[in-house]
Amino acid sequence: MTTDDLADTPATDPGDAFEEQCLGLLRRRYPPSELVILPAQMGGDCGIEAFSTDGIAYQCYADRESASLRHRTDKQKNKLYADTEKLKKNVKRLPGVLGDTAIRHYFLLVPEYHAVELVEYAHKRSEVVRQYNLPFIDEQFAIRIKTPHDYPTEFAAALRDDSAKALVPDPEIKDSNVDSFDKSKPELVERLDQKLAVLQQHSPTSDVAVLRNQFIRAFLAKEQVMDGLREWPDTWEAVEARRTHRQNTLELENELDPAAPSQRLLDLIRSYGEELGSQVAGIRLLDAQRISMGQAGDWLMRCPLRFRAFE
Repeated sequence: MTTDDLADTPATDPGDAFEEQCLGLLRRRYPPSELVILPAQMGGDCGIEAFSTDGIAYQCYADRESASLRHRTDKQKNKLYADTEKLKKNVKRLPGVLGDTAIRHYFLLVPEYHAVELVEYAHKRSEVVRQYNLPFIDEQFAIRIKTPHDYPTEFAAALRDDSAKALVPDPEIKDSNVDSFDKSKPELVERLDQKLAVLQQHSPTSDVAVLRNQFIRAFLAKEQVMDGLREWPDTWEAVEARRTHRQNTLELENELDPAAPSQRLLDLIRSYGEELGSQVAGIRLLDAQRISMGQAGDWLMRCPLRFRAFE
């Protein structure tokens, strides 16, 4: 019995602005005279959302409901079938839309794809469309699957001006992961417990055990988010630069900040999250918050963040 790895892998929500982000990349790539946008809400919906005068048709697609990569791959194949069928359906209309442009390539732009079968399916659909003998389809017509990473210059510019966001899988932290960390990193957990004990002196009602597990879980989630951001090096480097800068101020704050430990932690998590969200181009707000919470746990375990003893 064979297993389907795609069925066991959760799909990441690409957000609700992917189409506009894709069109933004194309606007960066082509001068206005060489790119034509066909908004579906204005009577487009001919199977393409844009085309360039060098013979490339573009269609953007980012489903948000897929529970697994199997669902996503199947939806991407269905989308490719439905939209390339529209080329035949609009055989009388498209020549007037395209003018003298013959479509040599059809690019399906997706946030990410995970299966060779999608590429294989694109080749099969290419052959089918060629056999339709449509007047606006080049005899070398081919379908390709593309992602924003295929446009590195344009995508880097989009990240810099914050018109694109890094797509990072949601972290998955199980209770067993927290337990394993507790056992494998006893020196870090001991240091965390010592600092939380100081916090409890200032706030006797605080549950140190609950806080310890929350900070360990947040730290592990932050590590997963940062691993995901390695696919987006500009954003990863910007986060690291902010972390280094913020960490350098902690030593001074340890000596001068008169706030109680609980207030210091809350202020740190809030302010660092806001800093990442506003100063790091390409990062989603939710990921900024995850990094902020996890980084606070990291600093508690690795010494940069200390509290004054209760007096």
